[in-house]
Amino acid sequence: MNPRIEDIQIEEFDLSLADMRITNPESVTRVHDSMWLHGQLQPVVAREHEGRYQVIDGLKRVYSAMDLMIKTLHCQVLDIDLQQAKLLILSYNRPGQAMEVWEETMVLKDLLESHDVSQRQLSRLTGYSQSWVSRRLSLI
Repeated sequence: MNPRIEDIQIEEFDLSLADMRITNPESVTRVHDSMWLHGQLQPVVAREHEGRYQVIDGLKRVYSAMDLMIKTLHCQVLDIDLQQAKLLILSYNRPGQAMEVWEETMVLKDLLESHDVSQRQLSRLTGYSQSWVSRRLSLI
């Protein structure tokens, strides 16, 4: 994977994976307030994609930076493909963190349909049981 840390201009971020996330206004406000008080505490995680940086983790940091008129953010840039990026969305947002059940379902559904991955493969790739994957997909 060979990640590297770079300072990325806000306008260079690609937010196309945001469609798989639910934006909770309260959590955006918390991140915004934290960034206003303390600055950026964690890097955004992204991959290079079509000359931009597709955000995998850190959407709220990017939204907050835009609002606060912060011009650059620290970013951990990963050399991975789209399927790996979607799997990392689940990994970075394990239970007890910031991902809603419906968001997990949308990512799994997209992987199943767009990347020709079976439920068994999703289980292996995500580290969750096949039952967990099946239960999430049954919500659709």
